[in-house]
Amino acid sequence: MKKLLFTSVAAVVLVGCNGGPNQTNIELVTNMMDQPVVKSQGWIPDEGDKVQMRMPPEGTVSRGNPPYAYMSDPGGAEKQKNPLGGNMSPEVLSLGHKTFDVYCALCHGSEGKGDGRISQHMSVKPRNLISDEAKAYTDGRIYHAITAGKGVMGSYMSQITDSNRRWAVVNYVRSLQRK
Repeated sequence: MKKLLFTSVAAVVLVGCNGGPNQTNIELVTNMMDQPVVKSQGWIPDEGDKVQMRMPPEGTVSRGNPPYAYMSDPGGAEKQKNPLGGNMSPEVLSLGHKTFDVYCALCHGSEGKGDGRISQHMSVKPRNLISDEAKAYTDGRIYHAITAGKGVMGSYMSQITDSNRRWAVVNYVRSLQRK
């Protein structure tokens, strides 16, 4: 009889911990269920509208994306050597052309003349990439403009993540300048 009574009480206690279907469990030790951890894109009510995305520790480098050494050094950036310099192979120009059409042609135009579809709506007109002034730019300067931005043009480093792809755009711009 004692065993039956003990088993019945244990069953009632265990069933009592369940909130029922579609209900949260009854928590006996709340710190086990609700830990004070914030997910990387979570929200901390005490901090209001503050951005919650956690920054990586200073000095860390993400895999496959080394930091751009000339982000705040345009003078040093102009001296960069183009690893694809002079490589006007169909593969490189095709890669540069595709990338240019997606990210650059909207403002700079398909021929690089600064007459893209949205340029007429811009208060500061995009640079004519086939002008004599632009022809005098070093490959490093063009690459730096793509990577870090220039004037009202923002950085495209997060959109064109592969540095070889950015260099291919530089070579494609050079091919437009030669036409």
